[in-house]
Amino acid sequence: MVGVGAVVAGGLVLRHARHSPAVAGRTPLEGTFRRLVLSWPATNPMLFAVARANFFASYHLDVSLAGGVPNGRAAIVALAAGRAVGAVSPILTWLDVYQQGGLQGGQHGRVPAHLVAGLQSGTFRLLVRRKVKITRLDNVAGLRIAVTDPDMADRLFFSVMMRRKGIDPDRAVQWLTLPPEQVEAAARAGEIDAVAAHDPLAWRLLHAADSPFFELANSVNGNYGARANLALSLSDTFLQADPAAAAALVMALRAASDWIRDHPAQAASLMAGQGDGTGQADILAMLRHERLGVSPVGADLRVQVAQYVDEMKLLGRVPDTVGSAAYARRVCFNALQADAARSFWPLGAGPR
Repeated sequence: MVGVGAVVAGGLVLRHARHSPAVAGRTPLEGTFRRLVLSWPATNPMLFAVARANFFASYHLDVSLAGGVPNGRAAIVALAAGRAVGAVSPILTWLDVYQQGGLQGGQHGRVPAHLVAGLQSGTFRLLVRRKVKITRLDNVAGLRIAVTDPDMADRLFFSVMMRRKGIDPDRAVQWLTLPPEQVEAAARAGEIDAVAAHDPLAWRLLHAADSPFFELANSVNGNYGARANLALSLSDTFLQADPAAAAALVMALRAASDWIRDHPAQAASLMAGQGDGTGQADILAMLRHERLGVSPVGADLRVQVAQYVDEMKLLGRVPDTVGSAAYARRVCFNALQADAARSFWPLGAGPR
């Protein structure tokens, strides 16, 4: 594997990215394969596909996916229901669920899980219809903005950006929910003014033949580009029962993230024709426009989560009285920390 260091845990060589601030513990890990189930949003398939093709087996992992997970919030539901040992979802979505005290109104109560790794940077894009004559985010008041799912983080992210510009995202714009396949037609018909989405959907809409959209804002450029969007959370039960497997899973996914950064053409070839049928050249062009290899753990992850907590305060979704750094420490856990299982338990189930 490219650019990775090695640590021996039991009889297995565990590899982790050279930029990792943590050290894998020497928890025994037998040579038998661990069989794990993750809940992973269908809208972000590439990292899992690369890890399954190139890395899980090297870490003695056999990882499958829970079915019926269209988005990040559904992934958290699957984890809380016990259908998976871990879930992948945008950090903004995780914080929204944590702050609600788990899955309110459902049978699962609090989500007994902790964030262990960021997995990729954000690719949120706010696309505006070409006939709408605005050039800055400051001018979006009054627009009709489509989202493909009200529970996705697309709306949350651009709501934060609007709030920073002094715009009330709940009152100043009109949010509409449309299926992905109807967005382009709605724009051409003048029924919407903009769409908030993330790649690969946002990239396809922007680069379709005679696209009706131009890109007004995104999370790829600037400081947001270096910050993780998706994060892996593992159940506390799994973290306690098999800390070596948890470390191996985190390392495998981080290695896959680095591999995509270093081999974008091969990653594009792996994904070509899958799902929506996007070709290799289009996928490669998209990857070259994104920030790749963003996969923080430990203190790096906590710093980024604290930044997101500050932004959730702007939206009134986290009280101003909450300490952002303390909140981040409570929801994050370093699965790569030496002797983590003995040193850091018991854990609380998220902030109270």
